[in-house]
Amino acid sequence: MEDSNEANAITTISKDSNLQLYLPPSQSQKSSSIKLAIRRKDERLEFLNIPKGLIELLQINNFTIERILEYGPSKIAEILGTDDYVAKIIFSETTKNTSIDIISNYNF
Repeated sequence: MEDSNEANAITTISKDSNLQLYLPPSQSQKSSSIKLAIRRKDERLEFLNIPKGLIELLQINNFTIERILEYGPSKIAEILGTDDYVAKIIFSETTKNTSIDIISNYNF
């Protein structure tokens, strides 16, 4: 029998990206609907001059360039569970790189 406290992961691979969808454990066996959230990563984060591990952490937590600028260092640190120093680096690098290269010239 399946453990009801664990989420089930479904991995789909498309030509653009590797997406994982998580199905939360059902509260009852008679659940009538399943809600799925599919989020695309902000590829512009890859242009930031920060370690790849931080970029992945930002993507996992659904950050975008705009959210980083909106939230500021203290909220970034709170959401990511990092030191304020690390969040300040993320914010600073995002601020430096957003003027022309990342936001203006990115084709959606």
